Amino acid sequence: MNAMVSYYRDTVHNPGLEYCDVTMCRCKAKKGQRRSLGKPTKESQELVNERNRKMAFERMIVANFAEGRDLWVLLTFDEGHKPESRAEVKAEMDKFLRRVKRAWEKREPSAWEAEHNKGRLLPLKHVYVIEGHDGGKRFHVHLNITGGLSEQRIKELWGKAQIVNARTLQASEKGFEAMTAYVSKQGGLEKGEHHWYASRNMVKPETAEHNGQIGKDSVEELAKEIEDINAHIGEGVVPTEERFAAIEERYPGYYLAEASAVHIEQFGEWVIHLKLYRKDTEAGKRETRRRRDERRDIAARRAAFGAL
Repeated sequence: MNAMVSYYRDTVHNPGLEYCDVTMCRCKAKKGQRRSLGKPTKESQELVNERNRKMAFERMIVANFAEGRDLWVLLTFDEGHKPESRAEVKAEMDKFLRRVKRAWEKREPSAWEAEHNKGRLLPLKHVYVIEGHDGGKRFHVHLNITGGLSEQRIKELWGKAQIVNARTLQASEKGFEAMTAYVSKQGGLEKGEHHWYASRNMVKPETAEHNGQIGKDSVEELAKEIEDINAHIGEGVVPTEERFAAIEERYPGYYLAEASAVHIEQFGEWVIHLKLYRKDTEAGKRETRRRRDERRDIAARRAAFGAL
């Protein structure tokens, strides 16, 4: 008889980067045999697929692009260049990115490259999402690209725009979560079509797995703490710094942005998901100031009312 192996795994995606996320789940299976989870419904599987797709897209953005350096670009089409299909949009993007590459190789180093990369040009990376569908909404493109060309230069290279909007990539404490909305707006895709198109030099997000470093009782306590915190947030109450301590002490140098805990009734197990951001990001610096002000306010109120 095969022995049963059971432990909790703590998986950190994009460890050490500005934004990372963590999944805690129980791994339980007979050696050499996968556990059957039963056949999911079509609707539940679609929800799982969309969630995984959005998380994969965000992790890719975090691993390859930097806040304050790289660009988010919106590309549209005027009436004279209006495409009729996603295939036409893809063909136009292929030609546009070839023009961008030629301009990239001729440009001078940016201020960021001069300061942080010894004046060497960064490798040109891109990922884009086509929004719209054949015979429906007007097509447009959301593009993330390595910073180095100006908005005016990008507009010149595109040459088909009703609107070109380029801005420096910005993130919230939840990282680039807002960008995943583009991925979920596309509806059904035809065979051979993709939710996004990326350059071949994109780095695969790293993961760090820690097996058995947290026990079942600790996970259950953490899950109940997360449920309680989220209940208070739902009521409009901002949790104090101490409420986050049990989670943040596991990840030094990071603040907690979001936490969720789901109980899998079928197996009596918890799955925990955390989103974290580094304290030295702009969002982290804002949170440091907020917590400092909160501590000062609490200390002042205690002093004003005196000890009980």
